[in-house]
Amino acid sequence: MTFMQRSAMHFLTIKAAREIKQEIEKAGLDNLKTLADAGRSIVGTYLNGCNAQEKARYKRDLGALLQMGVTPDMLLQEVVRQMPELAPIIEGKEGYKLSEIRNLFSFVKA
Repeated sequence: MTFMQRSAMHFLTIKAAREIKQEIEKAGLDNLKTLADAGRSIVGTYLNGCNAQEKARYKRDLGALLQMGVTPDMLLQEVVRQMPELAPIIEGKEGYKLSEIRNLFSFVKA
């Protein structure tokens, strides 16, 4: 992978994480914490609440990121870097982060 490709991948990861951060801020951090504490998927809940147009756009954008080599784990790490207050939510429960990564993959593959 060339420097230019790595730079583009890094830039797109940051941009995607910034968009996720905006959606998290809209939903409210306390609401997300409540979902996580109840064992509910934040990713699944959000994506199921989107309209068909939004789902298609997210699927397309996430698919493009995956094709570039960005993994869901990389994306979640960048979101946590931008919003450190999410770290206890995402990484606090055993297996929660892994289940959210699976949910992202399932959404893109469906």
